Amino acid sequence: MEFDFSLRRVLLVAALLGIFAALGGFTAPQPREEYSTSRVRKAWLMCIVLFVGGAVSATVIEHTVGHMDPTNLRPAYIFIGVILMIAGALWLRSMKEGIEPAPRRTAWHQSSLGEAKGNSARF
Repeated sequence: MEFDFSLRRVLLVAALLGIFAALGGFTAPQPREEYSTSRVRKAWLMCIVLFVGGAVSATVIEHTVGHMDPTNLRPAYIFIGVILMIAGALWLRSMKEGIEPAPRRTAWHQSSLGEAKGNSARF
């Protein structure tokens, strides 16, 4: 197993990590009071490890086996990397939806729905 840090692969891993950061992957979730902060941080770090490990596996790892007729295992590493990235992103998303407090409804939301004036929309 080798690491191939060519410019294209480094840019690809940087782009994947940038997308993860833009989607809020590197911001720690703020749990409600009934959840342990240390357990939430540990799960959040595991999500990051899954995604970063998957990104590295899918981009910079090069692995060939055999001497006479070498076989390249790169497609397997790409597949495993994509699965790890999907697992990390989905786990983080479900964790954030489950433990963060729900956004508070403001007067603007209520008035836009017709609830502030007592008008209820009937369908």
